[in-house]
Amino acid sequence: MADDETQTPRALSELPADELLRYGRELGLRLPDGTPPGELLRAIRQRQELLLELDRQALLDICVWAREPVRQSASKEQLAKVISGITCMRFEGLSHAGLVALARLRGLPADSDEPDETIIRRLRSAEPLWQKLRRKRRAWIGSLISKVVAGEPARPMGEYRFLPEEDGAAQLRRQIEEAGVVGGIARRIKGVADDYVRQKLDEIEGRIDRKLDEIDRRLSEWRDREIANRLRIIKITLVASIIVAALSLGYSVLRSKLTEPRQAPALPAPAKAAPDPAAADPRGGN
Repeated sequence: MADDETQTPRALSELPADELLRYGRELGLRLPDGTPPGELLRAIRQRQELLLELDRQALLDICVWAREPVRQSASKEQLAKVISGITCMRFEGLSHAGLVALARLRGLPADSDEPDETIIRRLRSAEPLWQKLRRKRRAWIGSLISKVVAGEPARPMGEYRFLPEEDGAAQLRRQIEEAGVVGGIARRIKGVADDYVRQKLDEIEGRIDRKLDEIDRRLSEWRDREIANRLRIIKITLVASIIVAALSLGYSVLRSKLTEPRQAPALPAPAKAAPDPAAADPRGGN
């Protein structure tokens, strides 16, 4: 599999399991032996989708920081293959975009809004123990050697330079030497077509993102208006309920006062009649 050849989903599905495993490991995936082909395809396609999301300049920043020799026109998959072999854990001089891209390539969550210290702490905590021990052993050997040759002045690190670019004729000649006339020309045409399709996909993705942002904005405005209308209705309903309750209370008080029974005036007591003497004398009067 050539380095400058981008695998399509159909070509990937036709590869045997050992080539899929090797290709996935070249992209920086930690795939154990005996991984099922379906799992290999899923992991490789997820890595390809991640490479589409990552910025190419961020990948170049990682290679420049690690001083890995690459061409400035290298594809994202070529840069990912180079980055997969980087084990340096000293992140001085690495840009924030490169730090985020490195963390995501190593399978760690990272956001552009997070500070560098948080991402660096996450990267160091996710480093395998054997790799950490080997790195510390190399650092110890390097410090020991530096002490032995302490009398020699340290050579200043020069400015990073990318590998020289190949012109179109040299690249086409190399592809023809590798794959023959028809295969080289076909690979050249396929590379140009892949670049064109990738560029168009990036444009379509940008348009979709803008449309989604516009839809989100409109939905937010509609939701705000809907909430404001519902709050207004609730306020009107509450005020109307209070007015109705006040009117009901006033009507009840007025009705109770109007229907209260009036007390009748007190009548004078009847006078007592004088006693009849005849009725009082039992013997009668003659």
